[in-house]
Amino acid sequence: MNLFASISAFEFRPGVHVELSGHTFFFYGSLMDRELLEAVIGRNAGHLKFTLGWLKGFAAEIAVNYSFPTLIERRAGRVDGLIVEHLTATDVERIAYFEDEEYAPTIADVTTADTEIAARFYVATTRLKSSGRPWNFEHWRRHDKPLLLAVTRKVMTEHYGVTPMSEIDAVWHAIKAEIEPEMQAPARTRLKH
Repeated sequence: MNLFASISAFEFRPGVHVELSGHTFFFYGSLMDRELLEAVIGRNAGHLKFTLGWLKGFAAEIAVNYSFPTLIERRAGRVDGLIVEHLTATDVERIAYFEDEEYAPTIADVTTADTEIAARFYVATTRLKSSGRPWNFEHWRRHDKPLLLAVTRKVMTEHYGVTPMSEIDAVWHAIKAEIEPEMQAPARTRLKH
């Protein structure tokens, strides 16, 4: 089953409340990390409101050949994440650029301890496939965050507003290929005298 098609069908189920107020997003992957989110939006996230939430009926699994997640429909599944409110239109544009063409936005109600909140969230397009392995935020933060943060900072600083989104995927891979060996080198070889 095409995941994007299933999400689109999910979005329009009767009884699902999708009225949005402002720019509210649900992040279930790397954008739950405040430092990465700040690199993406290009400023401090102190103006944002963060609420723990979860999306029912899905599981987050590692995308093949990547360290970030993709959503897979699971009837009894639950994906934990953060609802982020008070994003600006510019924040939203920058997030879309970060998500690239491999993810597309959709809307659903996300459950919190107190209520349900309508939020946008990104789902993988058909280009991304699941590895079948569960994605774990803490594992990602310990093992994969430094590289993604370094690549994101470079992409968002040097390419946002310059390189078209249709070309950015190749740029991400080139920058990653440039930075990754440097980050994996022993600390003493990275020191410059």
